[in-house]
Amino acid sequence: MSATFEPALIIVGLVLCFFGWTLYWAGLRLMGAVCGAIAAAALVGIILLLTGSEPPYGGLVVGCAIAAVVGALVGVFLIKRAHYLLFFITGAIAGLAVAWLLEPICTEWVQSYVSGAVGRGLYFGLLSLAGGLLVLLTHRIVIIVLTAFGGALLVALGLPSRYAVWFFLPLLLGSLLLQTGILAALGEPGKPEARGEDR
Repeated sequence: MSATFEPALIIVGLVLCFFGWTLYWAGLRLMGAVCGAIAAAALVGIILLLTGSEPPYGGLVVGCAIAAVVGALVGVFLIKRAHYLLFFITGAIAGLAVAWLLEPICTEWVQSYVSGAVGRGLYFGLLSLAGGLLVLLTHRIVIIVLTAFGGALLVALGLPSRYAVWFFLPLLLGSLLLQTGILAALGEPGKPEARGEDR
Protein backbone atom coordinates (compact mmCIF):
# COMPACT_ATOMS: atom_id res chain seq x y z
CA MET A 1 0.00 0.00 0.00
CA SER A 2 1.31 3.42 -0.92
CA ALA A 3 1.50 6.59 1.13
CA THR A 4 -0.17 8.56 -1.68
CA PHE A 5 -2.85 7.95 -4.29
CA GLU A 6 -1.76 5.93 -7.36
CA PRO A 7 -4.37 6.71 -10.06
CA ALA A 8 -3.13 4.07 -12.53
CA LEU A 9 -3.50 1.23 -10.02
CA ILE A 10 -6.91 2.50 -8.93
CA ILE A 11 -8.24 2.78 -12.50
CA VAL A 12 -6.98 -0.67 -13.54
CA GLY A 13 -8.33 -2.15 -10.32
CA LEU A 14 -11.78 -0.61 -10.80
CA VAL A 15 -11.93 -1.82 -14.40
CA LEU A 16 -11.15 -5.35 -13.23
CA CYS A 17 -13.68 -5.09 -10.39
CA PHE A 18 -16.52 -3.88 -12.59
CA PHE A 19 -15.75 -5.51 -15.94
CA GLY A 20 -13.48 -8.49 -15.15
CA TRP A 21 -15.83 -11.15 -16.47
CA THR A 22 -16.94 -9.03 -19.44
CA LEU A 23 -13.34 -8.31 -20.44
CA TYR A 24 -12.49 -12.00 -20.25
CA TRP A 25 -15.63 -13.01 -22.17
CA ALA A 26 -15.06 -10.49 -24.96
CA GLY A 27 -11.27 -10.65 -24.98
CA LEU A 28 -11.20 -14.41 -25.40
CA ARG A 29 -13.40 -14.26 -28.49
CA LEU A 30 -11.62 -11.24 -29.91
CA MET A 31 -8.25 -12.95 -29.57
CA GLY A 32 -9.57 -16.09 -31.26
CA ALA A 33 -11.16 -14.09 -34.07
CA VAL A 34 -8.03 -11.99 -34.74
CA CYS A 35 -5.65 -14.96 -34.66
CA GLY A 36 -7.94 -17.07 -36.84
CA ALA A 37 -8.50 -14.29 -39.36
CA ILE A 38 -4.78 -13.47 -39.69
CA ALA A 39 -3.76 -17.12 -40.00
CA ALA A 40 -6.44 -17.97 -42.58
CA ALA A 41 -5.86 -14.83 -44.66
CA ALA A 42 -2.10 -15.38 -44.67
CA LEU A 43 -2.48 -19.04 -45.66
CA VAL A 44 -4.87 -18.32 -48.51
CA GLY A 45 -2.74 -15.38 -49.66
CA ILE A 46 0.37 -17.55 -49.84
CA ILE A 47 -1.49 -20.31 -51.69
CA LEU A 48 -2.94 -17.87 -54.26
CA LEU A 49 0.43 -16.20 -54.83
CA LEU A 50 2.15 -19.55 -55.26
CA THR A 51 -0.50 -20.74 -57.70
CA GLY A 52 0.00 -17.76 -59.98
CA SER A 53 -2.12 -14.84 -58.79
CA GLU A 54 -1.07 -11.76 -60.78
CA PRO A 55 -1.65 -7.98 -60.57
CA PRO A 56 -3.98 -6.24 -59.87
CA TYR A 57 -4.58 -8.98 -57.33
CA GLY A 58 -8.36 -8.55 -57.17
CA GLY A 59 -8.88 -12.27 -56.67
CA LEU A 60 -6.19 -12.31 -54.00
CA VAL A 61 -7.92 -9.58 -51.99
CA VAL A 62 -11.33 -11.24 -52.23
CA GLY A 63 -9.90 -14.65 -51.37
CA CYS A 64 -8.04 -13.30 -48.34
CA ALA A 65 -11.13 -11.40 -47.15
CA ILE A 66 -13.31 -14.50 -47.34
CA ALA A 67 -10.61 -16.57 -45.64
CA ALA A 68 -10.32 -13.95 -42.88
CA VAL A 69 -14.06 -14.14 -42.11
CA VAL A 70 -14.06 -17.93 -42.07
CA GLY A 71 -10.82 -17.99 -40.07
CA ALA A 72 -12.28 -15.59 -37.49
CA LEU A 73 -15.28 -17.88 -36.93
CA VAL A 74 -13.08 -20.96 -36.68
CA GLY A 75 -10.69 -19.10 -34.37
CA VAL A 76 -13.50 -18.19 -31.93
CA PHE A 77 -14.70 -21.81 -31.92
CA LEU A 78 -11.23 -23.22 -31.32
CA ILE A 79 -10.21 -20.77 -28.61
CA LYS A 80 -13.38 -21.52 -26.63
CA ARG A 81 -12.60 -25.23 -26.77
CA ALA A 82 -8.98 -24.54 -25.80
CA HIS A 83 -9.97 -22.48 -22.78
CA TYR A 84 -12.23 -25.28 -21.55
CA LEU A 85 -9.30 -27.67 -21.88
CA LEU A 86 -7.03 -25.28 -19.98
CA PHE A 87 -9.48 -25.06 -17.07
CA PHE A 88 -9.88 -28.84 -17.01
CA ILE A 89 -6.11 -29.39 -16.93
CA THR A 90 -5.70 -26.78 -14.18
CA GLY A 91 -8.37 -28.48 -12.09
CA ALA A 92 -6.91 -31.92 -12.74
CA ILE A 93 -3.49 -30.76 -11.52
CA ALA A 94 -5.11 -29.28 -8.40
CA GLY A 95 -6.99 -32.55 -7.85
CA LEU A 96 -3.74 -34.48 -8.21
CA ALA A 97 -2.10 -32.21 -5.62
CA VAL A 98 -4.98 -32.79 -3.20
CA ALA A 99 -4.74 -36.54 -3.80
CA TRP A 100 -1.04 -36.45 -3.02
CA LEU A 101 -1.66 -34.52 0.22
CA LEU A 102 -4.41 -36.91 1.32
CA GLU A 103 -2.65 -40.08 0.18
CA PRO A 104 -1.65 -41.31 3.67
CA ILE A 105 -5.29 -41.13 4.77
CA CYS A 106 -7.18 -42.25 1.69
CA THR A 107 -5.11 -44.87 -0.13
CA GLU A 108 -5.52 -47.40 2.67
CA TRP A 109 -9.30 -47.06 2.40
CA VAL A 110 -9.20 -47.28 -1.42
CA GLN A 111 -6.93 -50.32 -1.35
CA SER A 112 -9.36 -52.10 0.95
CA TYR A 113 -11.58 -52.29 -2.15
CA VAL A 114 -8.97 -52.35 -4.96
CA SER A 115 -5.56 -53.50 -3.84
CA GLY A 116 -2.08 -52.73 -5.12
CA ALA A 117 -0.99 -50.33 -7.82
CA VAL A 118 -4.40 -50.45 -9.51
CA GLY A 119 -6.09 -49.08 -6.39
CA ARG A 120 -3.50 -46.34 -5.99
CA GLY A 121 -3.78 -45.38 -9.66
CA LEU A 122 -7.57 -45.37 -9.43
CA TYR A 123 -7.39 -43.10 -6.38
CA PHE A 124 -5.14 -40.56 -8.10
CA GLY A 125 -7.06 -40.77 -11.37
CA LEU A 126 -10.47 -40.22 -9.81
CA LEU A 127 -9.37 -37.23 -7.73
CA SER A 128 -7.65 -35.68 -10.76
CA LEU A 129 -10.78 -36.18 -12.85
CA ALA A 130 -12.97 -34.74 -10.09
CA GLY A 131 -10.71 -31.68 -9.78
CA GLY A 132 -10.74 -31.11 -13.53
CA LEU A 133 -14.52 -31.36 -13.78
CA LEU A 134 -15.07 -29.16 -10.72
CA VAL A 135 -12.92 -26.31 -12.06
CA LEU A 136 -14.35 -26.72 -15.57
CA LEU A 137 -17.95 -26.51 -14.37
CA THR A 138 -17.25 -23.53 -12.10
CA HIS A 139 -14.80 -21.67 -14.35
CA ARG A 140 -17.13 -18.66 -14.63
CA ILE A 141 -17.17 -18.22 -10.87
CA VAL A 142 -13.40 -18.79 -10.70
CA ILE A 143 -12.82 -15.96 -13.19
CA ILE A 144 -15.17 -13.64 -11.32
CA VAL A 145 -13.51 -14.34 -7.96
CA LEU A 146 -9.99 -13.89 -9.39
CA THR A 147 -10.78 -10.64 -11.22
CA ALA A 148 -12.75 -9.22 -8.26
CA PHE A 149 -9.98 -10.05 -5.80
CA GLY A 150 -7.24 -8.80 -8.14
CA GLY A 151 -9.12 -5.57 -8.87
CA ALA A 152 -9.88 -4.86 -5.21
CA LEU A 153 -6.24 -5.56 -4.32
CA LEU A 154 -4.98 -3.16 -7.00
CA VAL A 155 -7.32 -0.43 -5.76
CA ALA A 156 -6.13 -1.04 -2.19
CA LEU A 157 -2.50 -0.83 -3.33
CA GLY A 158 -3.27 2.45 -5.10
CA LEU A 159 -4.80 4.04 -2.00
CA PRO A 160 -3.02 5.39 1.07
CA SER A 161 -3.04 2.74 3.78
CA ARG A 162 -5.50 4.64 5.96
CA TYR A 163 -8.15 4.32 3.22
CA ALA A 164 -7.21 0.92 1.74
CA VAL A 165 -8.27 -1.01 4.84
CA TRP A 166 -11.80 0.38 4.59
CA PHE A 167 -12.21 0.02 0.83
CA PHE A 168 -10.88 -3.48 0.14
CA LEU A 169 -13.64 -5.69 1.55
CA PRO A 170 -16.65 -3.60 0.39
CA LEU A 171 -15.13 -3.27 -3.07
CA LEU A 172 -14.45 -7.01 -3.26
CA LEU A 173 -18.01 -7.92 -2.22
CA GLY A 174 -19.54 -5.30 -4.50
CA SER A 175 -17.47 -6.55 -7.43
CA LEU A 176 -18.53 -10.15 -6.78
CA LEU A 177 -22.19 -9.14 -6.72
CA LEU A 178 -21.94 -6.93 -9.81
CA GLN A 179 -20.05 -9.45 -11.94
CA THR A 180 -22.33 -12.28 -10.83
CA GLY A 181 -25.29 -10.13 -11.86
CA ILE A 182 -23.75 -9.51 -15.28
CA LEU A 183 -23.11 -13.23 -15.67
CA ALA A 184 -26.68 -14.03 -14.64
CA ALA A 185 -27.95 -11.57 -17.24
CA LEU A 186 -25.93 -13.38 -19.91
CA GLY A 187 -27.04 -16.83 -18.74
CA GLU A 188 -27.31 -18.73 -15.48
CA PRO A 189 -23.93 -19.48 -13.85
CA GLY A 190 -22.90 -23.09 -13.95
CA LYS A 191 -25.54 -24.15 -16.47
CA PRO A 192 -25.14 -24.80 -20.19
CA GLU A 193 -25.58 -21.59 -22.10
CA ALA A 194 -29.21 -20.60 -22.01
CA ARG A 195 -29.05 -18.87 -25.36
CA GLY A 196 -27.26 -21.63 -27.20
CA GLU A 197 -23.94 -19.79 -27.00
CA ASP A 198 -20.82 -20.47 -24.92
CA ARG A 199 -20.14 -17.75 -22.39
